[in-house]
Amino acid sequence: MFEYLKGKVAYKKLEYVALDVNGVGYRVYISLRAYEKIEVEKETRFFIYNVIKEDTFKLVGFLEERERTLFELLLSVSGIGVSLAISIMSSFSVEELSEIILKEEYSTLKKVPKLGEKKAKQIILDLKEKVKIFNNPSAEVGGLFEVKKDFVEEEIYLALEALG
Repeated sequence: MFEYLKGKVAYKKLEYVALDVNGVGYRVYISLRAYEKIEVEKETRFFIYNVIKEDTFKLVGFLEERERTLFELLLSVSGIGVSLAISIMSSFSVEELSEIILKEEYSTLKKVPKLGEKKAKQIILDLKEKVKIFNNPSAEVGGLFEVKKDFVEEEIYLALEALG
């Protein structure tokens, strides 16, 4: 899969940019915050999150690796899909979202379109400890690996439990 793509922004729309990488145009979906920072005809690097499903292959791009990591954490919450996670990332910066989660301000979080009170509380419940590790720069490399490892172990446990 793609780690990042670097190329010239051929054009941009609210939902995505067309990124020209050596003559190949990639549609890279972006947040509104990224849209504001991107300049057409300027070379830009996007950290990519690959969305692969039976009927879909999408590239979601972020200007910073921390944005992509926080996006991945949002996707780990039950009921949060790609569109809703992009919407959340469009509404808040990485720092703002981290602070909202740590301070348990679900009322601020639920201002995101299509994000109700129940899902806002679920995000805070599921991500509070992970965001503490995410915000600790000294533990970032090993800490995030541990968060992902814990998530995988939890998923395996739930799958085995469902099988009996």
